[in-house]
Amino acid sequence: MAEPTKTASEHATEALVLAAQKGDHAAFSRLIADMLPLVRRQSAKYKSILLDSDDLLQEGLLGLMTAVRTYRPGGEASFPTYARVCVNNRIRSALRKVSGAKRVPENELVPWEDNLGAAPSLSLEEMQDLREECKQILDAIETGLSATEKSVLKLFLSGLSYCEIAEKIGSSPKSVDNALQRVRHKLKK
Repeated sequence: MAEPTKTASEHATEALVLAAQKGDHAAFSRLIADMLPLVRRQSAKYKSILLDSDDLLQEGLLGLMTAVRTYRPGGEASFPTYARVCVNNRIRSALRKVSGAKRVPENELVPWEDNLGAAPSLSLEEMQDLREECKQILDAIETGLSATEKSVLKLFLSGLSYCEIAEKIGSSPKSVDNALQRVRHKLKK
């Protein structure tokens, strides 16, 4: 069976992902700005009395950062598809964690039409606002977090569990949890 050919847009997105994975902050910012509408759409699918919309969006952004780190070009899924799954999984995982449930209760879902095939229709001003928002997030990570918090966040976003992170940094899982809570608090501001 022949592999589907990729569009120029898909190739450009994959190039941004590869550059971001190599530490190119401009590529990472551009990718986050380009994908922010997807994160917003995914986080808008959920409602929770335990997590407000900002928390859900933040969890979605963490899912997007994980997608950037773990995506492997050349697979069957395009980056937007892979990112949508990572974002959705991250949000659902956060909802399960705060609710203590093994799965997200149906009453936590809000009906929503999936318009993934449609390109986001944003004005230049809206795109600039998104880029500025992404820059602020990256600046907050760079300047607002301690070295330990950055290290814990990086390991967490790479998919390690609290116990694995604790082992790598020579700490306890509770210390890892505390560091991640501080990260969430600082980034929420």
